[in-house]
Parts: sequence; C-alpha cells; structure tokens
Amino acid sequence: MKDAKLYKWFVRNNIGYKLVAVFLAIMLWYYVAGQRNPIVERSYTVPVTVQSISSDRLLVSSLPEVRVTAKGMRSIMNGISKDDFRAYVVIPEQDAGEKVFPVQVEVPSGVQVVSISPERVTVELDVLTEKQVPVRVLVRGETATGFTYKDPTVTPEQVTLKGPGRLLDEITDVQAIVEVNGAQNDISRQVKIQLANNDQVTVTPDIVQVQLPVVTSGPVKTVALAVAVEGKVAEGFEVKSQSVEPGNLRVTGPQQVMDNLQEIRTRPVDLSGAQGTISREVELVLPDGVVSLGRTRVRVTIVIEPVEVAEPPEEDQLPGPDGEEEQLSDQ
Repeated sequence: MKDAKLYKWFVRNNIGYKLVAVFLAIMLWYYVAGQRNPIVERSYTVPVTVQSISSDRLLVSSLPEVRVTAKGMRSIMNGISKDDFRAYVVIPEQDAGEKVFPVQVEVPSGVQVVSISPERVTVELDVLTEKQVPVRVLVRGETATGFTYKDPTVTPEQVTLKGPGRLLDEITDVQAIVEVNGAQNDISRQVKIQLANNDQVTVTPDIVQVQLPVVTSGPVKTVALAVAVEGKVAEGFEVKSQSVEPGNLRVTGPQQVMDNLQEIRTRPVDLSGAQGTISREVELVLPDGVVSLGRTRVRVTIVIEPVEVAEPPEEDQLPGPDGEEEQLSDQ
C-alpha cells in the first residue's frame, strides 16, 4: 500500500523528470566548466633524489633525471613548475652494490601523474669505511745551483681516509707536493694533501708539516775577498787604502775548483779622475761553478787623498858675536 502511494507521489510530482533535469544540468555545468578550464597534460624533467639512506651506506653513482608527465586543470597546471615535483627512490638499509629501484613522484594537489620515464633507475651503493695510509712527499722543481736536498720528513706520517670501501681499496698512499724552485735553505712548509679524482673521500688531517733539508752539493770553503780597480786617480791624488766588507765569503762548488780557489775579486772599480774617497756596493765575480752561500754584492771603500808634498829641511844656525844667531854657509 505504501509502495503504491509512493509511486503515485513520484508520478504526480514528476520526480523522474526533475532528477533527469538535475543530472543534465550537472553534465552541462561540467561541460561548460571543462571548456573554460580543460584538463591538460604537461611534461617536466625532474632530478631523482634519495628518500633515505643508512648512515653507513654511501651513494657512489650519480642519480639521473626522469621525465614526469602529469595532468590537471589548466588553471592548476599553469601555476606549477618542475620544482613542485619531487622524484625519489627509497633504499633499504641493508642494500649495497648496484641495485635497481622504482622511481616515486610527489605532485602538487589537484595534479595526477600520467607516466614516469624511466620508471626504474640503477643506483650504486657502497659501505662507508675508514683507512689509514702513509703520506708520501713529492718534491718538484730544482734547487739553486750548487745545492741539493735530502730525504724529507712529514708530520704526521699517516692520515685517515673515510669514504666508499671500493675507492679506499685502491688507495695505498696520499701525496704532499713541495716546490723547491731555487731553494738554498731548508724548507719547512704546511702542505695540503693531494688525492686525485676522489672527491668522495675525506682526509683527516688534510694539511701536514713537511721538512725538507737543503744542503750544498759540493765542499764548502771560506775565501778572502779582494777589491779590483781600474783607471788612475786625478793628478795630485793617491789611493791611501782600500777595504771590502765583509772580508771573506763562504762558497761551494766542484772539488777541483775549490782546491785551487784562494780569493774572490769584485768587479773592477773605476778610479779614473777620482779626487775623494769612493764607497759603493760592487758585485762579486764568481768563478764558473762556484756558488756564494751568502751575498753576491759587497761594500767597497777606497780612500783617496791628495799627495803629501815634503817640506824642505831648515838650515842650521849658530849664535853671532853679539849673541845673534849667525847662519852658517858653505864657503
């Protein structure tokens, strides 16, 4: 009975027509809205990152980029960029070596992922390890002529490496490079450790202290220095003295040269027309193969004074008869 009344009410009030009208209205609204704000697809290039990784695992290989195709209303898609997407892989803690993982993508609200290319990426993982290796000093360049160097020492002698185990297995030592260009004295220098093509490996400490003894390559001898002159002083003047400061010099060179070396002279000092003392710095003339262990220029002082004229001697005088002196003369 109730069903009959409900049916009559349904027919009498045209409920069916009304429902159809509402449905058509909704469909029309969606159609109109779709024409104004249609669903569009766009593609974005997104870098892949790691969602999580164990503290004792390292990512050895670089992760690629993936192409993400997404769809959504045009009004939404117009307001987003590739930075609004996040592509990532999840790595289990126990994994190591080369593995393949699916790429997952987070998208903004109102956006759906259509496709990801590639859907899976290859990831190379390694175990984080530590290792101690010796420091090897590499000497570059040449010392000054007449000098050489002895075996260097380094402090500390070993450093600690930390990085992927696969890379650490290939490293047997690290280098500290010292340049000795023209060195004549011992070198004491802080040097940064060189580790070629291993930016995934850290070094502790990364700076070491290097001591490099620099010594003469031949015998050492102390020889006298002498002044060389040329030209004549002005008329009426003469050289009273000449000196050089310092008076001697430590030198080194081949044994046969050093055995016969007695003195080293300066470059000639020109005295032409000089009327007063000369004091100046002058270069030394070193024999072939001889190296100065000190200065190469010295101060030369040449004292020049007028020539002294001797006065004639006074004649002898005797007292005269009246007590005055009488000059004696040869008769």
